[in-house]
Order: sequence, then C-alpha cells, then structure tokens
Amino acid sequence: MHRSAAVLCALLLVVAGCSGTDLAKHSPYPRETLDAGAANSADENGGSTDEGAPPGSVGTPVSAEFSGEKLRATDVCKLVDETVLRKHGTPAELTGNNFGECSNYMKDKAGKSLSVTLAFRSSSALYAKSDKRIEGLKLGENVLEGQACFVSGVFQDEPPMDLTAQISYKSENNCEIGRELLTAAIKRVKAGSALRTNPKGSLASVDPCRAPDPAVVEAAINASGSNVLEIPLGLPTCSWSSRERSLMLAFQQVAVSPRRLPGDKTVDVDLGGGVTGRKLDETGSAFPSCKVEWTHRDLGAGGAEVARLTTSGAKDVQFDRCETVVTVAKALVAKLPRG
Repeated sequence: MHRSAAVLCALLLVVAGCSGTDLAKHSPYPRETLDAGAANSADENGGSTDEGAPPGSVGTPVSAEFSGEKLRATDVCKLVDETVLRKHGTPAELTGNNFGECSNYMKDKAGKSLSVTLAFRSSSALYAKSDKRIEGLKLGENVLEGQACFVSGVFQDEPPMDLTAQISYKSENNCEIGRELLTAAIKRVKAGSALRTNPKGSLASVDPCRAPDPAVVEAAINASGSNVLEIPLGLPTCSWSSRERSLMLAFQQVAVSPRRLPGDKTVDVDLGGGVTGRKLDETGSAFPSCKVEWTHRDLGAGGAEVARLTTSGAKDVQFDRCETVVTVAKALVAKLPRG
C-alpha cells in the first residue's frame, strides 16, 4: 500500500479536526487557517518564532515521546492541567469521551459554559508550514470568532498529526486558554507523566492502520489495481481508499453499549469467535455504503469498546459492499487482542 503525499495533504485539509471529537456538537469546525497574530502572541505561553526550530518530521514524530505506541499508552485526562481550568472558572468532572481525547464541560467565573477538549488528531497540512512554535512544536490555530478556538501543536508532518486544545467559549480569550492548556499538556507528554498501562485486550493499545491484514484490505477495495491510499485519522481511526472504493476502521470507547432501538435498521451478523456484529446496509443512499460494528470489550456500567468498519463507493461502482465489509470484519475479529 502507498501513501501519496500530495493526495494525503489535500484530504487532510478536509478531515482535520474530525476525529470524533465531541466539540462538534457545540459548533461547526471553522475553515482551517493560520492565525499569525494569535500565533505571535503565543510566545508568553510556550510559543516562539522559528529560531532553533526542529526539522520537519516526515513519517515519524518529532520525538519518541510522541510515538503512536507512547500516545496510545497516555491517559489524556492526565494531560489536562486543572490549575489552568480553575484559573478561568469551576471545572466539572474530566470525561474520557474516546480514545485519545478528554473533555471538561465547566463553567467560567460568571457561570457561563466553558467546554474544553484535549485530543490527539489528524492535523491540517497548513500547520506543517507554520513558523511559530508552542513548546517546540509547530503551532496552528483555528478561530471561530467569539465562540471557539482550536490550538494545535504538530508533532508529525506527514501524515500530519497534532495535539489540539479545543475551547468552546463565548469569549475573546478562548485562544489564550487553549494555549495555556496545550503548553501544559505538551510538557506532560514530554515528561511521560501521563503514561498508563492499558488493560489486556483493550483497543486503546491497537493501531487501527496496522490492525487488519494488508492483503484483506487490498482485496476489499482494490479491484482496479490502483494504489491504495492509507490515511490515519487521529489515534483511533484509519481510512483506506482506492480509485473506486474506500474502507474505514474506527475504534471507539462509548459510555453506553450499542443496542437496538425502535426503528433500528441494523441486522445481526455472525463474525465468528462468538462475536455478533450489527450490519447497517445503506447501499440505497446517494453514496452507497455498508457498516458493521461490534462490541470488542465490555467496560462495565454499560460502557464498551466498539470496533466499526465501513465500506463505500460511488453509486456507479458495482460491488457488494455488505459482503465486503463483513469479510473484512470477520478477519479482523480473529486478529484483535482478547482480554
């Protein structure tokens, strides 16, 4: 399988910031831009100009502390500096919404909503060109004026990956809060102070891009013999695409195990090894797809680790999407670690 740098960068301009982060329910993601003025002001919060800046990191992170193995063993909630939160209001309970992210839905000193999220995610290709730094990492910012700010420290250029502090807050100083949180978080990553031992069999330790057998992925989406483009989307998601077909694998930690609700159109499917998945056939839609998801690990109290596979292709591309995704799912279930 091959990664095309040009196509990858173009695609990441679209997907950056869409790694399942919960702030999407508060406000839409803004258009990716580099805010030079805001970046300049980052000096006092750990940012700097490009003097002494590290070289770009193509294919590898800027340092071992930001390797995928280390980040998957990082408790993101321990990266959140609650001293910073208390400086701006009254923190609520930290919530580990998904693999690689943590949120706090708090109130400011006036009782207004102030939501913060730290997340490892796919980055914008624009950020790789930034000449500003935050704790040694390239700095990028998205600003939704007076509503939200996304402050990112890039730790890998290709494919672009970053650690982002997302601040949803109706204030002009939301970027300042983001820079404070991100500065503290980067320091903790470098110090290794948030490392943990993941439970045996947990998806938290699994790289989704390495989880499926490459031959199975190739057979599923590469009927035309074109190159397969692999795109990691943050820590818990990976996408593969060919000229005609695409496949996406996502690992998710949920508070409530998937269950059938009234009007649910999913059907049960035997994935082997005692695992039952739920298949959703959407091949009649404008962009036909088929999805299979299953519970990989029960977390107790209703929570679960879930794996989800989706295959899709343009309407004029003829192949059995559901048969394809079920075949990949069966092979993957047999490979994933068990507790």
